[in-house]
Amino acid sequence: MKTSYEANIFHPKDLREIRKQFYPHLVQRFGKDQLLVDASISEAIINSWKHGHGGASEESIKLKVTFLDSMMIVRVQDCGEGFNWRDYQVASDMKHWFPDVEDLEGTGRGIILMLRVMDDLRYNDKGNECLLMKKYRRQE
Repeated sequence: MKTSYEANIFHPKDLREIRKQFYPHLVQRFGKDQLLVDASISEAIINSWKHGHGGASEESIKLKVTFLDSMMIVRVQDCGEGFNWRDYQVASDMKHWFPDVEDLEGTGRGIILMLRVMDDLRYNDKGNECLLMKKYRRQE
């Protein structure tokens, strides 16, 4: 089974419309974690809009959400110049990291959220496209 949803987003508010289509899949596959998964997708869109497009809405952000048999894959691409995502690479124990308040004042909070919630977060070399991957929770 493969179900995909694609959208061109000009402003983060545009995510509301496409979210109506894929949100039932989040509830079904991630249970109580659907809000965190949804927050990670939203954060990827907001980062692209704010940092990739400088908050401008002339060019779209491409969003593709794909539900496969065992996992969800989200691809977010903006038309910006990208960023050096390597500065945000962290140790594999990121899921257990508890930040100091000072760590939360700067940028990068969204990346921390995505790293903690998703199973995998990858960027293309340029840094203008991210790939979020999350396996479905066990069906009980």
